[in-house]
Formats: sequence, structure tokens, C-alpha cells
Amino acid sequence: MQLIATVLANVCFRIYADVRSSGTRKANNPAHHLHDLFVRRLKRGQCFRTPAMGWREFTCDYWGAFRDDYEVDISVNEIIPSMMHSVWSSPANGTYVPRFVQNVEIRRGVLDYAE
Repeated sequence: MQLIATVLANVCFRIYADVRSSGTRKANNPAHHLHDLFVRRLKRGQCFRTPAMGWREFTCDYWGAFRDDYEVDISVNEIIPSMMHSVWSSPANGTYVPRFVQNVEIRRGVLDYAE
């Protein structure tokens, strides 16, 4: 079986996290600790799973701290007819609820994937 697909190559991922406190205050600030852990692992280029947009065959070459020496191909302007946005209802202990977005736009070489 053959599938027609649009594949993004040489993608520069910008990974970020929104660390929120549970509201309970202890001796140590858990949100502060988690933020430091995230930044430290990002600087080392560590993550749980290699970032990929869609198919795992097309992973990125680099992830880590954001670099200033990258180049964006501003000539790229594309519309992706349908793209999976999320698979689970929540990041932890979620149920399988795939969500697709239509007509995702790559404008001047940038695709904004975050909500």
C-alpha cells in the first residue's frame, strides 16, 4: 500500500515546557526543581523520546538549547491538508483520542505547532 504524505525534513524543533506548581508548598519548590531539570536535560540534548513530527523515520538531527546560528528557508510556504496534533486526551494517564488539524500553514519556513 502506498500513502501520499507531506514530509518535513531538517526540522528545527523548539522544545519548551510550562512547569506548574500543584499548589502545595513544601520545603523545596517542586516547580523550580522540574524547571531546572528540564533546562539541564535540554542543554545536554537529552529527552525521553527523539522528537519527530509524525512518522518516526523522519526524526530531527539536533535538539537541545536553542541556537542562534540556524537558517530558516523563508521561501517555504506550504499548506498541509491534515496533520495529527495529539494522540492522547492528556499528557499523563490519558485515553486514546487522536486529534487532527486541517490546513496547517507553513509560512516563511515556520510552522507553529503549539496550541
